[in-house]
Amino acid sequence: MKSNYKIHRFARKTPKSLFAMSLLALGLTALAQDPAIVGETTMVIGLVKLVAADGTSRAVDRGTAIRVGDRIETQAGGHVHLRFVDGGRLSIRPASILQVESYSHSTQQPLLGAIKFRLDEGVVRSITGKWGEAARDQFRLNTPVAAIGVKGTDFVVKSDGEKTSASVYTGAIILTPLANGCIKSVGPCINGNEKLLSEDMKGQMIELNRQQTTPQLVPSVDLLARGARPTVNSEMIARVNKPLALEDAPVETRSTSTMVADSRAATVVASIPPQQNPVVEPPPVVVAPPVVPSDPIVIEPPPAVVVVPPPGPVVVTPPVEVVVVVPTPVVPAVPPVVTQLSWARYDWIKKMDADTFSQSFEAALAAGGERLPGNGSYTMFRPAAQPGALLASADATAEFRLAHASAQLVRESGRVTEAVNVNEGTFNVDFVRSTYATKLSLSNAAMGADTLIATGNVASNGVLQTTSSNASINGALSLDGREAGYAFEKAVNVGNIRGITLWGR
Repeated sequence: MKSNYKIHRFARKTPKSLFAMSLLALGLTALAQDPAIVGETTMVIGLVKLVAADGTSRAVDRGTAIRVGDRIETQAGGHVHLRFVDGGRLSIRPASILQVESYSHSTQQPLLGAIKFRLDEGVVRSITGKWGEAARDQFRLNTPVAAIGVKGTDFVVKSDGEKTSASVYTGAIILTPLANGCIKSVGPCINGNEKLLSEDMKGQMIELNRQQTTPQLVPSVDLLARGARPTVNSEMIARVNKPLALEDAPVETRSTSTMVADSRAATVVASIPPQQNPVVEPPPVVVAPPVVPSDPIVIEPPPAVVVVPPPGPVVVTPPVEVVVVVPTPVVPAVPPVVTQLSWARYDWIKKMDADTFSQSFEAALAAGGERLPGNGSYTMFRPAAQPGALLASADATAEFRLAHASAQLVRESGRVTEAVNVNEGTFNVDFVRSTYATKLSLSNAAMGADTLIATGNVASNGVLQTTSSNASINGALSLDGREAGYAFEKAVNVGNIRGITLWGR
């Protein structure tokens, strides 16, 4: 009670700005007291999911703790801000995937600490904190094609798996192709193919394609703008003003970059002379001699001969037997029975009429079992097994059939939800290669027809690890390899499709 009284008394006598700064310091101190926590979320917009190092996933709210190994996934329209224990900040834009691989610091031995992120796809803006400033050689952000070290504090990176683009607001960065020697190291990767980009290089950004061996400086565009794409073969000059702090302006107005483009084109007119038509001589006219008619020749027809058949037995043709073929009735295929895997939904998810197989999260938790990955809206449960139990199947390959499926279209920031038809699907597993492939046909009156396609690996514990997909996939197999299920989210032209499936054989 005394501590609360002191805080209220301090609040009454302290200006609001100073009081807010004091609360921020208290929050950072609280984070630092738990060594497993390296940061927290300070702003969340739309659908954002956190996948922990153990494979479990949950929806992200403001104040969610961030730990090393966490993977943050923002859906289309999703946006999240992270604040770390040293004051460092990240802004993860929509449709992005970023993993916190390391976040530590040692004042006495700086080389023992490391700050390392991996941006699989999307856009992220990073403002380095005290640890990154004190040990810049220990900061690294990797993409599928590039390794980025920092010599400054504020930069933006965009990655689509095949190309990485980066721009700098303050300080400088060093970008290097992600060769084998750069994957596990930290800090700037120096191997002779690196290139530096600093804040004084106005109107330029740095770019690297997977096929290139050296990064290139290209005309700058606003990487934070929605749908920003560099214009190929155009003369562009960008003037980038220093943007506001991450939390000092609305999300969509946070970037103040201005781009001026001046393109010139020459018009080439090709003149083609008209072609001369060849002169074709008409064929000679042949005049036939007149035909003089002669007397007609009259041919008398021969007399008609009537042939009377001799009398004989009368042949009676038997009646034709009519055979009626009754078609065999088509018996619809019975969907497989799934008893080991189950889906649990959170309270904020509206249950659709087609969803007859999911249960409330509280009921699933009370029933016990192993909790598996989900998508922030649903979580999968599997019967509890011995610690370290692995997937075991006697089959080399298997074709699964769809047992249950439910999907819904979410529009207008979650305020409008409509049912989506899951018409058909396939799910195949190669147990020898530990791979899977799936396909779903989806349809709805508002969005029309769409298809979900995904391939990936199957971990030793049966958890699906997607490597190529046009949607977000999270799921697993039963340990005997007889059942499977996954949750999915897919962006379409009018919103996001969110659903769950169960498969058997």
